[in-house]
Amino acid sequence: MADAQPETRSDKSRIILVGVILIFVVLVIYQLFTAGFNGVQSFIWSIVKWALVLTAIGLVVWVVMKLLQKPKIDLVEADRQNIIDAGMLSKPPMMKDLYFTGDKEHGEFRVGQIIGYCQLQRYKDLNKISSLSTEDLSELRKQGIDPAQYVIKEDCFIFKRFGFPMNLFEQPKVLRTLEDEHSQLVGDVKVYAVSMIKKYSYYWPNRGHLDIARIDHAVIKEAWRGQIHEFLKDMVAISQRSVGLDAEHRKELENRKLLKIPSPLGEQESRH
Repeated sequence: MADAQPETRSDKSRIILVGVILIFVVLVIYQLFTAGFNGVQSFIWSIVKWALVLTAIGLVVWVVMKLLQKPKIDLVEADRQNIIDAGMLSKPPMMKDLYFTGDKEHGEFRVGQIIGYCQLQRYKDLNKISSLSTEDLSELRKQGIDPAQYVIKEDCFIFKRFGFPMNLFEQPKVLRTLEDEHSQLVGDVKVYAVSMIKKYSYYWPNRGHLDIARIDHAVIKEAWRGQIHEFLKDMVAISQRSVGLDAEHRKELENRKLLKIPSPLGEQESRH
């Protein structure tokens, strides 16, 4: 029978880590038998020295790449960061930890510490609700249809898995739930679900991962609104350049004029 191969990336990483540790132990034992304790100490200090040198080189390369890298606009990530910022500013002080209740076969478990909270409202179908006039809304109410049914109200919990000081190196996570999917917002908050799933960089209770109006439409519309905002900002920059109000662009034009001299033929020649 063929040897079993690692099936996941974590298995491969574990094998690599064990291999590196074994190699290190073998080298230490070799140094111990050939050069004694002084040789082992010298060997360890050499590894530390080269590790620091390689780390410094890696940091320099990383900084240079970040400076030369063209910034990319991730509209979904920008919206997520806005939710994190708002939630951390508006979190009630009485909230503590975030739990999932599980079910009969899955016990309750802790997810992390709540560091932020905010509420969102969005339309299930923005195209449909935006086309309704005041008369249309009144007609819906006469028919017994509440326009509020087109609105989804969400509670967003910003949390971190680890405690201090490890949470200093952890990125905040966002769990988006409905109002009836969790307990009261006092003390430990419990989400009525077995687990959560990750989609579009957000976390959602597992029972709602197929709710297209709630997840897909909401994230797409948020990104669409962000695209409009970026377009309007670009239009402002273009307008300022066209009328000469942009300071950097005006300075660049003035520098270009200074680099040109008139030629005997009446044309401008550029200085080299």
